[in-house]
Amino acid sequence: MKAFKTLLIFFVVTAGIFGMVVGLNWTAFKVVFSDPETFSEGSEWIEKTHSLAGLVEFLEAAPQHVSLVSLNLTDPDDSILYNAHEPRVMGAVSNLFLLMEFERQYRAGELDPDARIYTEELDAFVVPTWYESGHRNAMRSIPSEGGTIALRDVRYLVSRSYSQAASDWLFYFLGADSVNALVDSLGGGRIEPWIPGSGLQLAVLMRDDHRSVKQEAARLRALDASERLALSMALSRRYIHDSDFAAEVRSRSGHIRNRLLADERAVHGLWSRAEPLALTQVLADVMEGRFIDAESGSRILEPFGWAFNDPVVQQHASEYGALFGSRLSYQAGMDFGTSVYTGDRFAQVMLFDDLPVAFFLHMSSNHMNQDLQRRLIYDPELRRLTRLASEQQLTVNREP
Repeated sequence: MKAFKTLLIFFVVTAGIFGMVVGLNWTAFKVVFSDPETFSEGSEWIEKTHSLAGLVEFLEAAPQHVSLVSLNLTDPDDSILYNAHEPRVMGAVSNLFLLMEFERQYRAGELDPDARIYTEELDAFVVPTWYESGHRNAMRSIPSEGGTIALRDVRYLVSRSYSQAASDWLFYFLGADSVNALVDSLGGGRIEPWIPGSGLQLAVLMRDDHRSVKQEAARLRALDASERLALSMALSRRYIHDSDFAAEVRSRSGHIRNRLLADERAVHGLWSRAEPLALTQVLADVMEGRFIDAESGSRILEPFGWAFNDPVVQQHASEYGALFGSRLSYQAGMDFGTSVYTGDRFAQVMLFDDLPVAFFLHMSSNHMNQDLQRRLIYDPELRRLTRLASEQQLTVNREP
């Protein structure tokens, strides 16, 4: 009888713990079991990529999913260009252009960084069920007073503590035409216009009933970038200014747990794309003071500086800054730094595009892409392996 009671208590406690875990993570459980095929994609790579060397092997084996540009500004012959001209989704790293236009307007006396703005203005760009918690967490990282924050602090919301809603707000605050005139002047046709993410999400959410999410995403992807921009801007502006439309959006939002992984990935593929080399060259121009001047370049990149707080990085680099973004199946990274060993200065962009879901979740769990990028600045052996992978020579050289 005593043994029976012990077993009974064990099963009750176990069931309680399981119920609590499932309850607290119900969205994740439902997503996995409602879309198991998508969830398992790329699982064969998980065991192979428990080290950065394994991730480098993935780069070589899956060129359709990744581009890497590592420009050595001190010794250009040491640069690594891997799929450098393949247009890829920029994600959060496109916010470099917002920071640049912010600085341009500041230097021209067109804005006051100390001006106060109401946080509700930024909140208004949040589309229900799309990264609401990310926006809230980002807002908590900024000091507020009386429901307002300093305009200069929005720079951190679009970089260090990424908020899509804050990015969209800043895009309109700076002026859509001004931001995209800058993109066009620097991109030379190799960087698509900056598009507000809220408009893309609204386009999918408010689609015709006869079209699925994937069908709507495919339709939007087929549009010219300028057409996609115009549609996105029209919807995001209507969402902000038309209360009836906003109410309709809320009524159709449903719940995040009802979205399939495959649908989520399809939507993320709609963001603006750029050739990685063109994007890295823009970063290099900012670093080298060729955009306005050196002082402006330092201010533009100041929000990237959070990444240099890592004691390990401080041991190997005399400067380091980064901007990273992550969405299901898409990883974007932009960083710069100087090696303490060689004094070489680097500008880098790495974009992972339409990754298999299981592999994306594995890589995201330990930030392997971020570790790879920063170590390419100061780890010569990892740089050597990555160069071999970029030349499709890594596996060949390891064969007996």
